[in-house]
Amino acid sequence: MFYHDDEKGHIIIGEAAVSLAVAGQDISVEFLIKELYVMAEGDVSDAKLAEIFDARRWLKGFRQYSSREQAELHWMTMTGQENDG
Repeated sequence: MFYHDDEKGHIIIGEAAVSLAVAGQDISVEFLIKELYVMAEGDVSDAKLAEIFDARRWLKGFRQYSSREQAELHWMTMTGQENDG
């Protein structure tokens, strides 16, 4: 199973995104990775720490893309959602 198919992965990234939004910060790959690092530094269980680590590793794959369109295309290609047209 790919990481992005894992519901727990979506929840961890969602938690980081909400935290950033509440703080009034931009929500980008870089800021999500940093927020996940902050979350990992808190008092979390070993299971949640593993989920955070997996989410950070998955998000780091999007660092190479300079534009949102390229990142979206990469994500759609990885999930098999790319259109033929």
